[in-house]
Amino acid sequence: MPGAPIEQAATMQREAPSGLDILIIGGGIAGLGFAIEAYRKGHNVSIIERRPDFNDYGDIIAIQQSALYTPEKWPGFMDRCREHRVGRGGVLHYKYDGTYIGSNTFPLAMSRAVLHDTLNQYVRGLGIEVKFSTHVVDYFETDDHAGVTLDDGSKLYADVVVASDGIGSKSWSLVSGYKEKPVSSGYALFRATYPVELALDKPHIAEEYGNVQDKCKLFAGDGAHIIIARAGPNMIFMLTHKDTGTAEEEWTKQTSVDHALPHLEGWSPEVRDIIASAPNRQAVDFKLMWRNPRENWASPKKRVIQIGDAAHTFLPTSTSGATTALEDGFSLAACLQLAGKKDAPLAVRVHNHFRAERVACAQRMGFKNQELFHNADWDAVAQDPTAFLTPAGKWLVNHDPEKYAYDNYAACASHFTDGTPFQNTNTVPGFTYKPWTVQELLAASDRGEQPVDEGEW
Repeated sequence: MPGAPIEQAATMQREAPSGLDILIIGGGIAGLGFAIEAYRKGHNVSIIERRPDFNDYGDIIAIQQSALYTPEKWPGFMDRCREHRVGRGGVLHYKYDGTYIGSNTFPLAMSRAVLHDTLNQYVRGLGIEVKFSTHVVDYFETDDHAGVTLDDGSKLYADVVVASDGIGSKSWSLVSGYKEKPVSSGYALFRATYPVELALDKPHIAEEYGNVQDKCKLFAGDGAHIIIARAGPNMIFMLTHKDTGTAEEEWTKQTSVDHALPHLEGWSPEVRDIIASAPNRQAVDFKLMWRNPRENWASPKKRVIQIGDAAHTFLPTSTSGATTALEDGFSLAACLQLAGKKDAPLAVRVHNHFRAERVACAQRMGFKNQELFHNADWDAVAQDPTAFLTPAGKWLVNHDPEKYAYDNYAACASHFTDGTPFQNTNTVPGFTYKPWTVQELLAASDRGEQPVDEGEW
């Protein structure tokens, strides 16, 4: 159910008008987050969305602090988010058999559907136009503008087009020169959100979840891990497991939970019973797809820029998919404000340079965390659970993308216009970035090799 409009949105203070017209393709978390911040920065924004409405899905997502500095400046937004926070008592970590390890906390964890609806309500409160059932078939650009071609042959134009239309974005043929297909990450996500009452008929589940409105747990074992949460009236589970060929790239197609249970032999009965309690013993088994990290997310003339999943995909263990999607938007909005209409392509180039290596490091961290969860040395974890409980380093969580853009834009722009040296400081300290592919990481994992990198991850 959609939430109530956020009345404080109308009190947002905007920066001076930039004169930039920006067309946003896709109204997911990345697109809506960028739209709000771009509006605040004085840009003219509009959104088109291929779906007929914003009926989003409801898994739990964690937002790191790096993506929360800017939304604190949106009147009423963070207050609404905190009303729906999950895991206030921390995420409780367990060995697969139910042995308690410890807990950690996230600045904000909540239902993805609720976060998306909150962004949508804020966009509506600002009066930003969203056109639904609008299907893009191609992107294009000239020296002076960019645009998209729709399925009815009509065209839409803007100074800058932001591709936030997900992993299947049509922008890739323009950005990379060919239509790159995403590859399998080797993993899939069994997920369901259902009324908590369906699980509470089992006494041991009722004892754990019956008298609370908010509880979040993580269980990890050989080749799999699962997040389980009660979020108000809903029970939620997300089981990451090796893809055995039954998963599909479809968020709505149901399959029997019996396909999940073989991944959980010897696990706590709590885990197995919560999965088995899904309505009609059905859940979604979603194939986790991947694009290898790329240095370039922008079109040749820098009038089209990808953000969020259109630019970079994440394994759930990164806890960074939504975080980096929001970071992208805050960085881009600031760079475009600093550049102005005349130098918008330079702003896109600078933003891309700010973001690419940082995001690739966050993607790599997600794979490292997955290996940590799925191949844990439980004796070592019992002696020192620190690494198991702190999967995100200071370089990730303490970054402020808006401030970073303000502090570094001039120097990075000079790097491109005058050839002056510039070095990013928003990645892993002590780590020298080298290009990598998911295929390389999967092959190493199959050989039993753990990813070991220099630096303070």
